[in-house]
Amino acid sequence: MIPDTDLEAHGGLYVLHSHLNHSCMPNLSVRHVDQRSALSRITVIARRDIAPGEELFITYVNPETPLDQRRRNLMEWGFGKCVCERCVKEERERKDAGEDAGAASA
Repeated sequence: MIPDTDLEAHGGLYVLHSHLNHSCMPNLSVRHVDQRSALSRITVIARRDIAPGEELFITYVNPETPLDQRRRNLMEWGFGKCVCERCVKEERERKDAGEDAGAASA
């Protein structure tokens, strides 16, 4: 079974990969075809049906972690505060529940 996360144990320079933006609720998953070779390739797999013209997203962080951890990881890597649809929704739900949005990230 292939895990749903896009955590990479190695790096590479991939033209397609470099054009995909981040979302904590991605519609694509990236898989490294052959990790034994320096000439490995990637495969991009749709995680759900994608409408024509819909932007393609991968995740730069582990999507199974809580909101504050995902945002902290992205900030540490220089991407800024995540405002993807999922993060905005989770932040709004937290605010509606009366939680202090900054308390958990301190």
